[in-house]
Amino acid sequence: MVPKALSLRQAAEDNRLAACAPRKIRAREALTTDNAPPYSRCVEVFASTGKIATALSSSPLVRVAQLVRPHLDVVEARIAEQAAAFDPAIEGYVVYAVGSRGKRLRPLLALLAGGATGTISPGHVDLAVIVELIHIATLVHDDIMDEAERRRAQPTVNARWGNSLSVLLGDCLFAHALTLSTKFENAEIGRTIARTAATVCSGEMIQTQRRFDLKLDVEEYLRIVEMKTGSLFSTAAELAALISEADARVIDAFKNYGTQIGTAYQIYDDCLDLAGNEAATGKTLGTDLRKGKFTLPVLIFLRAASDFERERCCQLVLEERVDEMSELLRTGASNGALNESITAGTKLIRKAQAALDGFTSNPYGDALFTLGDAFCEMFDQLRV
Repeated sequence: MVPKALSLRQAAEDNRLAACAPRKIRAREALTTDNAPPYSRCVEVFASTGKIATALSSSPLVRVAQLVRPHLDVVEARIAEQAAAFDPAIEGYVVYAVGSRGKRLRPLLALLAGGATGTISPGHVDLAVIVELIHIATLVHDDIMDEAERRRAQPTVNARWGNSLSVLLGDCLFAHALTLSTKFENAEIGRTIARTAATVCSGEMIQTQRRFDLKLDVEEYLRIVEMKTGSLFSTAAELAALISEADARVIDAFKNYGTQIGTAYQIYDDCLDLAGNEAATGKTLGTDLRKGKFTLPVLIFLRAASDFERERCCQLVLEERVDEMSELLRTGASNGALNESITAGTKLIRKAQAALDGFTSNPYGDALFTLGDAFCEMFDQLRV
């Protein structure tokens, strides 16, 4: 007998081959009907003027970011400058990838942790640039695997130029970030960043390996999330404290804070994929379900669902009926798996805040607590 998880994967693959490829081709044509050249000078203007406002400007995160706004502006300029380090033939692609100005949460964390443990220095700015470049590289690769068409209110790199170029662009961004990390005098910083990059990629691989796997449980999901998202947040906070030459107990506390807050943020992003609004988020939603990635709301639902609800869930996933699946997660087993996931994410944030008790006593440390409160507010906006 074929295991149910395996048959679900096979059914999903059959559906993908039968239906997804034609849709993807039509989407690619729709996004390139302007016959744009491989890249345009307008992307340089976009990168320098911030035509699409950073998400920080319209979210609860804005009050946290104000404390380090001058430093974030320097980080933003430094990120844009990195394109010049690449061959002129690919420089435009790099400009397009780095210029869309996301939330910059990882640089924000690195700067706040630096200020909480000392004085924000050029080393902290360097760290902020590096962790964001690694994050951007993962987004380029994520969009390929998810066949996402929009991110940050513009076509994804893969939607605009195809998967082959996008894979290589993500690789280039990873390699460049790791090159920058070798310039720290303390070699342990570069080694930690390299290990983190490997952990992020390993987490993504395990998640891909476990697609359409009905045996995936919540504990395994949390391990994957901690690897693919929590680890980079953790490194941003840990190395910021290390650069400040904080003692080992403080460094460990900030590392734990980053792990918890990063894991919680990924849970938020997974809930947003089900309950968010594409016009508001500026990116393609529902990709997790379409690709068989069983995130926390789905796993909580399956854990308490009846046989009928489980069969219904599998059917909706295979047929890519994301809206109906989202409704089932709001109103089905456990009085709403979506709300239970939000509660789990909020608890992780409170745990993160508790990790810093007694280690912070200045405005930057206070802002790290406020960052957690901002995440909780973002979670609450998704409650039904």
